[in-house]
Amino acid sequence: MGSHDTITAEVMANVERVVSLAREGEGSAEALAELVEETNELIGTVKGQGSVKVKKELQGALLDAVKIPAQTRKEPEADTPAATDVVRAQTQDVSEIPDYGPLLSLGIQRVKEAAVDSWEKGRGVGEVQLSLRLNTLDKDLDPDLGGRTHVSKTGSSNLYGAVVAGLPDEGEDEDADAVRAKVKSIQSDASLALRSLVPEYVRGLDIVPNPEDEEATAKFEVERARFHNAAAMFADEKYNDKPFSEKVFDYYEALGKPLPRLTRAEKARNDRAVKARRKAELEAAVEAGDITAEEAEASLNPQPEPAEIRKRAAKKARTTLMDLVEDAKSIEDPKAKEKRLKELAAILTDVRREIRNNMPKDAEDADTDDQE
Repeated sequence: MGSHDTITAEVMANVERVVSLAREGEGSAEALAELVEETNELIGTVKGQGSVKVKKELQGALLDAVKIPAQTRKEPEADTPAATDVVRAQTQDVSEIPDYGPLLSLGIQRVKEAAVDSWEKGRGVGEVQLSLRLNTLDKDLDPDLGGRTHVSKTGSSNLYGAVVAGLPDEGEDEDADAVRAKVKSIQSDASLALRSLVPEYVRGLDIVPNPEDEEATAKFEVERARFHNAAAMFADEKYNDKPFSEKVFDYYEALGKPLPRLTRAEKARNDRAVKARRKAELEAAVEAGDITAEEAEASLNPQPEPAEIRKRAAKKARTTLMDLVEDAKSIEDPKAKEKRLKELAAILTDVRREIRNNMPKDAEDADTDDQE
């Protein structure tokens, strides 16, 4: 596309047409919706310096154009010349909402833009967390790429805690309140982004820079040197053709701390392909009369057994409790640390009491015998 001025001129011409179509009423609803969608796409082509501001202004102009008809649209003539107000019935369906089509199109575009913007910012935070992990060594003296160590978790937690701690009290500043309300969402976006950032980073270790670029080469060597343990595991000549990234992935997996090898998008595509093949196989089996349609559905979408659900819940509870204990251990003030640990101990006492009160009698007798 051309410059900002060229696109702006095209958009504003469309905006005038939007106003004209909207004033014509319901008869032009479909054309109006198409024009709003077309104009949204045109606004999306604005790129380069200052594009964010230009997009915001053009979107505002388009939204104002869609709103204009509500104030200026010609209403049906009243039965009597003296009537000045138009009597409307209660809205029963979304199709009765004036300008529903174009407003829906505009809303869809805004949601998409907000989602992309939020995702990009979450990825930016994830990049910072990736750097924290790379600079945190685990017990094997490897970068904690999986974020498994207490130090990595504390570093991440401190990041978000510092954001909230630095804000004025709720209600004193609208921007600060918006930040406070979005922290959890950004934390979730960053966590999801890391699932892609980690494999992307490891694969980047295979991309050797131009030897003439001394700065890039020096940085590349520093990054590879972080994984000297992985290189040592596959130092034998028979592994010379093995990509460095595969050495890293295989090393971490061998030591029981596997890393994601696929980005989220790649994993989603892979899962869909696997499920599609499995679905085709099951449909063929149903067609051949080997299994029923119900059996095929159960095989394609298996539900976890109750015992497995309970096992996962217990594991999650244990992990959460241990995180709380680790957090309490990190409190520097002795009195505050003691208070927090006593609170956690009280929780455990309550849990033990509930377990004892609900333990089957036979199990209680067995426990007594074991103690004797």
